[in-house]
Amino acid sequence: MNKVLEFTLKYVLPLLVAYVINLVLNKVLKKERLRGKLFLIFLKGIIIAVVWAIAGLTVLSGIPAFSKTWETAVASSGIAAVVMGLAAQSTLANVFAGIALSASRPFDIGDRIKIDSYDPGFVENITLRHTVIKTYQNEIIYIPNSIVGSSTVVNYTQEDSFSYPIRVSVAYGTDMKKAMDVMADAITEHPKHHGRRPVVLCKSCDDSGVTLQALVETKDFRENPVTCSECLVEVMKRFAAEGIEIPYNKLVLLQGKE
Repeated sequence: MNKVLEFTLKYVLPLLVAYVINLVLNKVLKKERLRGKLFLIFLKGIIIAVVWAIAGLTVLSGIPAFSKTWETAVASSGIAAVVMGLAAQSTLANVFAGIALSASRPFDIGDRIKIDSYDPGFVENITLRHTVIKTYQNEIIYIPNSIVGSSTVVNYTQEDSFSYPIRVSVAYGTDMKKAMDVMADAITEHPKHHGRRPVVLCKSCDDSGVTLQALVETKDFRENPVTCSECLVEVMKRFAAEGIEIPYNKLVLLQGKE
C-alpha cells in the first residue's frame, strides 16, 4: 500500500496536477474571453509549457537513474539555453514575434485581415508559434508569427464601417453626369448602404468605353460583398432603363461568296 501511495505521489500526482491546471486555464481563458487580449494568449501558452516542464522534471527526479534531474537541469540551464537557441532559432523568432504582436496589437481574434499575398480571412487563433487564419472558402492558413511580424497587415474591421469600389463602363458619347447620378442613386438607395451619398469618379478611359467607379460603404464588413454585388446589378438595371449603354466586345462574322 505504501509503495502504491509513493508511486502515485512521485509519478502520477505531478502529471495529474499539470493536467488539472491545463484544464482550468483552458476553461477560464476561453477563446471568447481572450478576444482583444493577445498578451493573455501568449501568457497562457507560456504558463502551460512551464507547468508541464515542471511536472516532467518532477517525475524524472523520482526515478533513481534521474534522481539529480533538477540539479542537472539548473547546472546545465545556461548551456541548454545556448544549444536550444541555436537549434530552435525559427521557433524562438516566432515566439518573440508573437510577443511583439501582442504588444502592438495590429489585430485581434475575430478580425478580418490580409497578410501580404495570403488570402484575406478571419483570425481564428494566435499561438506562440503561428497565427491561424480562416478564409471565406473555409481554408485554414497557419502563418508563422515571424512572417506576420515582418509583413504588411491590412485590418478590415478596426474602423466603424467598410467600403469597397464597384466599377462599370459606359459607352463614349454617354451623358456622364446622368450616368454618374444614376450610379450614385442606386448605391445610396440600397438598404445596407452606410454613410453619405457616394462620389462617382471617372476611373479610366479605355478602348471601348469610360469606366466609372464608386465606393459602396456598409456598417458591417461582412455585408459588403453582397451589397456590392446587389448595387452593381441595380446599376446595370437602371442603365438599361435609362438607355445608357454598357459597351462590350462584339464578334462580327462576315460570310463571303466563294
